[in-house]
Amino acid sequence: MAAERDEEARRAHGADAREGGTIVTYARTCLDTFRERPLGAVDSLILSWFAYFRLPSALLRDVPALTGPEGAPLPALMRAEFFDEMMGTSWDPEGSRELLCAACASPRFRTVRVALYRALSNEEREEQFAAVTFILPGGAVYVAFRGTDSTIVGWKEDFNMAFQSPVPAQVSAAAYLERVAGEYAGPLYVGGHSKGGNLAVYAAIMLPHAQQDRIVRAFSHDGPGFNENFLRGRGFARMRDRIDKTLPRSSVFGMIFEDQEDYSIVDSTSFALLQHNPFSWVVDGAEFRCVERISAGARYVDSTLASWMRSVTPEERGRFIDTVFDVIGAADSERFAQIRDNWQVTLPKMLAAAGDIDPETRQLIMRTIRALVKCATLGQAADAAARMAAAASDAAAKMAEHLPTTRPRL
Repeated sequence: MAAERDEEARRAHGADAREGGTIVTYARTCLDTFRERPLGAVDSLILSWFAYFRLPSALLRDVPALTGPEGAPLPALMRAEFFDEMMGTSWDPEGSRELLCAACASPRFRTVRVALYRALSNEEREEQFAAVTFILPGGAVYVAFRGTDSTIVGWKEDFNMAFQSPVPAQVSAAAYLERVAGEYAGPLYVGGHSKGGNLAVYAAIMLPHAQQDRIVRAFSHDGPGFNENFLRGRGFARMRDRIDKTLPRSSVFGMIFEDQEDYSIVDSTSFALLQHNPFSWVVDGAEFRCVERISAGARYVDSTLASWMRSVTPEERGRFIDTVFDVIGAADSERFAQIRDNWQVTLPKMLAAAGDIDPETRQLIMRTIRALVKCATLGQAADAAARMAAAASDAAAKMAEHLPTTRPRL
């Protein structure tokens, strides 16, 4: 009966039984509680995905416990009137709804409590940050950090990691985790998807040792890594054995600054950049299905980006990134989707802003912006997957080719 139920759930989510299940399948079919089986990597990805939900002010007024330490049961999020606002900007709104419904019906997740929800976006500080705490049955706590969304300020902060440490979201993540550790006495888990994974590992490393010793695992799901100086530090060494990093086989995001060797490579039913969407990650039973190697395409993009990083100074990286986002800022848009959907207005504005930059660098900047727009909105542009992968690879290759000798004139 259990095998039949697994196969039926896989078909319901569009997956062939031979391909394995998804995180939705897992939420529907793994019915043992956290008291019976401790939190694992698949649980972490599910809870970290819920950190992407933008809880509207009306819901927070109705259920104020969502922002307090006591928290509210996970089914408090089951408000259909808020679904579009909560999930509409995520990588996969339909998958998000299915996952929430499955989790709220599951004896494993439905008694989990949602607490200390916090979200902020500050253009002046170039910070996009959100976090939420999940209180598990038995007293353990899971802290989830939101990954990169489609806001321009969020992507700018990601790029700032190439030359700045820490970025504001990392500082906020460390402060948030320290607050949570002081609020609850049980074991701690921390994690996130995309940039959220980086924030989770950073916050765990920066936690005072007495509280850090309570951390069971720090999960990074396709999250970018850290620069060499940070990796060589004693803080990273102290947490290293408790860091659990998972990457899809065609990872691009998670390979940025990836110098640590101990990560798991998860099989995916999608391809190229679309593998960043965790609803394509393959789950067998209660575990991810892993493969041996990152794909050749992902290794190429990683080596190209690494070559560029080594060939220019942090200050040069910063100047180029600032120039790119100055041009993007001329579009007067909050999100990349707005740039994409209004090209007739936004493109002339950006071209005008790039007018004083030398031609080679201007071309490079426009290629980079094109790739960013497609990457940041890929949840709503699945039909352009092949073009997105090509654009991202092209932008990375051009960076390596031109930047060491061609500098933006600022």
